[in-house]
Amino acid sequence: MDSSSTISITREELNAFHLYDRALFSRLVITLRRDIRQSYQVMSFLLYLETIAPHLRNLIAKLAASQDAVVNMVADQVVTCMRCLSYDDFPAFVTHLRRSILSPEIPYITGVTRGYLTLIVIHNNRENILFEMKKHMTRVCVRAFEDICVRAEMYNREIEERVAIAKMRQLAMSSVFQKGESSTSQFYRQGTNNVNEAEGRTVFLTFSRGYPVSQAEVHAYFTRRFGEIIEAIKMGGAGGDGQTLYATMELTCASYVPEILSQGVYRTKYSINGKHVWARKFIPSHKKSSKSRLLSDSYEDFF
Repeated sequence: MDSSSTISITREELNAFHLYDRALFSRLVITLRRDIRQSYQVMSFLLYLETIAPHLRNLIAKLAASQDAVVNMVADQVVTCMRCLSYDDFPAFVTHLRRSILSPEIPYITGVTRGYLTLIVIHNNRENILFEMKKHMTRVCVRAFEDICVRAEMYNREIEERVAIAKMRQLAMSSVFQKGESSTSQFYRQGTNNVNEAEGRTVFLTFSRGYPVSQAEVHAYFTRRFGEIIEAIKMGGAGGDGQTLYATMELTCASYVPEILSQGVYRTKYSINGKHVWARKFIPSHKKSSKSRLLSDSYEDFF
């Protein structure tokens, strides 16, 4: 064959060759709604990992078949590696982690590389890792993920538009209630309507005892997955060990509640950073049949 000839690869062939890479990237930016630019970096790092040892050649394929919680956890650890690569001074990086209340360890990555890759090793090999990542970014990520990026951006815009429409509807409804009412009746009616309306767009969350979940984790997870739909989160029910046992999550619109709660199921299970969280419809105490029922429902969710 003439050395000057080129081999033409179709888009279908390229996508088929990078089937698992595309599946994992799609999970990151569409299913988990992670940042697109950051997800490019995550994929280029994982592609680099596949080259450093024979037993890691199918790493991405295995991750593509894993649960969302596992994929999210691995991506978070890779982001920690990215931050490590951005620091010239390793002690300064460790100080940054401690201030951010982040762990200076990457257990999954260290484990899957059989103890080889730790943050200090990654930092000591910064130039080589960044060089390899750049090659994978150019040769694979930019070429194979282009159409997925377009779909992810369109999906994000749709969610943003839905949130904007919901806010506009709320403002319109508020203005209707305000027109033609006296100041006294307006205060009474608006207060009652606001309470009932807020209850209708609130989700009740419960956490597993021994696996504490923070307000920031709850907000980050549901925002990343469903968009900017949260108006307020109130944590409560601290046990003797100080762990918060439940929370109420007030959404910007009641139409988002069915998206979070599975139809026909009393409780919908989620996994936030590997910790189980159950979501169900919020039922105010004044609508319960008795105080004992409220307590039994709450304790049922805790275990």
